[in-house]
Amino acid sequence: MKIDYIKIFRDLLASRRRFILLTVLLFAIYVVSFILFDYFVVNEQRYFLFAFGLVVSSLFFSWLLGGKATFIYVTFFNIFFTIIYSKPLFPKGTLYPRLFLSRSFLFISSCFIILMIFMILKKSPADIVREQMALETKEEKEKSRLLEFLVTERKITEDVVAQSNYAKDELLFLQGTWRSQIHNIVNDLPETKELEIYSQIIEPFQNAILAHLRGLEKKLTFDPRPLEVNEIVSIIKEELGNELGRIKDRYDIEFDVDHGCMKGSDKIKCDPYKVVEILRNLIKNSQKAIELKQIEIMKRDIKEYRSFRPYISVVMRENGDVVNLVVTDNGGGLPEEYLDKIFKEPIPSSKREGYGLGTTFMKFFSEQMGFKIRGENVKTPYGKGFRVTLEMPFENTKQNSA
Repeated sequence: MKIDYIKIFRDLLASRRRFILLTVLLFAIYVVSFILFDYFVVNEQRYFLFAFGLVVSSLFFSWLLGGKATFIYVTFFNIFFTIIYSKPLFPKGTLYPRLFLSRSFLFISSCFIILMIFMILKKSPADIVREQMALETKEEKEKSRLLEFLVTERKITEDVVAQSNYAKDELLFLQGTWRSQIHNIVNDLPETKELEIYSQIIEPFQNAILAHLRGLEKKLTFDPRPLEVNEIVSIIKEELGNELGRIKDRYDIEFDVDHGCMKGSDKIKCDPYKVVEILRNLIKNSQKAIELKQIEIMKRDIKEYRSFRPYISVVMRENGDVVNLVVTDNGGGLPEEYLDKIFKEPIPSSKREGYGLGTTFMKFFSEQMGFKIRGENVKTPYGKGFRVTLEMPFENTKQNSA
């Protein structure tokens, strides 16, 4: 039966309790050895040889359990302390040149030299285990990154499919409209009538298709580049202004991305359309949380439900070397057990069974743009809710720190 020494050392190094027990056991062996030696031997020279043997064995255990770096460190100090300890013994006659030619000393010295060569040339099991654990950690991180990428890709694909279906609906609508107008088309159609039909049917459809294609292009590409804050503000307002405007009758909306963000020529490296997609996901999450909270309130108290006013805030503020994009809602917040995990690992989605794709999408692209994203439960004037902050550092700040 082959013994897997690497697994034994792996289990040993992975358990602090086992490592401490092994250290105590080695210490006990040394103590018992000393007691027995002290009982049977009273020769001072043999005491010295015994101590020298313990030094050699300690070097072996330091290499075995601590690795080559620990072995080199311990070797240096043990030899140094041995020399210091030996120096006052020569004048007293305890140590003499003939002692170093004795069989015991030559045997111990030979063992010491052989062990030194072996431990320098051979990789320690402790080092092998640490390298394996470091490699596994690296592989796990790579797997995690790959998983985030695949989840993000799936999220983008779902959005693209939704946009494509919308474009298909536009085409079907055009088909129906064209058929309803077909009786107006004759062989000798006047030019003015052609222009009228084109402007009423064909042109709006073309514009709608072009708009959807531009939207698809923005979703499929990722192009971080240095942009002035004002440019980012303009794109956020253009992309989200109308969307938030359409839900103003059902929500108290705070949309303020202007104040405090006029930083002159300072730039932020980002893909502005991915920033918009992150905000869209945050707003959708807020809407869903608020809807779930409304259902809970309605089951509990209809009067409280009628007085409850949904609240969503999207605010952009300059804060020193960063610009913060902050999305806040009054949807009740996140369960405490998930607060430390949000935007660090997938957490169960309230929308469906399993894990949500939105937080992984936001985490992935935030990190790719060098942003930090964090979430916290907060109390708003409209009740308990959740706040997500996206920290976007200025490009010149990153260059200076580098």
